[in-house]
Amino acid sequence: MERPAATEYRILRETIASRGGLRSTLALSGLGLWALLLVAVLAWIPYPLGAIIPLLALVATFEVIRPLHFGAERIGRYLQAFYEEDGQPERPLAETPSWERVSMKLSTVPGVGGHPLFVLVFFLATIVNTLPVLLAQPLATPIEMAALGVPHVAFMIWLFNADRAMRAQRAAELEQFRSLYKA
Repeated sequence: MERPAATEYRILRETIASRGGLRSTLALSGLGLWALLLVAVLAWIPYPLGAIIPLLALVATFEVIRPLHFGAERIGRYLQAFYEEDGQPERPLAETPSWERVSMKLSTVPGVGGHPLFVLVFFLATIVNTLPVLLAQPLATPIEMAALGVPHVAFMIWLFNADRAMRAQRAAELEQFRSLYKA
């Protein structure tokens, strides 16, 4: 049984909204857990290797929110291509929902909405996460410091790659959905 178009549109719009709220909640919760783990490592584990524990919390938090954003963005492009650009078959374009079409025409103002993946926040947290390595200086050998720097730098690179993919996703998927709609 197929769902009526208006119902599908409403459900998918609600999905985007719920994923946005969940993403923020999970980011805040994950960063709070990371901060607690970092304090615990600084207080109880005087070895540089302890920095891996809070770093894992950062990575896990990012990997939970990243697919939520990418999925919500994909749903938005689907709605735009199938419901908002050409209008639904039974209604003229002027009467169809137009949130996606209109929002993409807005000029972006830096700093207004924040970053949907919280990349800057995760980047800064990763830098702060090196504290156990730096504070254990008398205990940390240069080899340990370099070895522990590798996962931190790798995560920072992953953050910027995810940001680049996020910026390219909208246009690429919109074109794919337009092709599917016309097929």
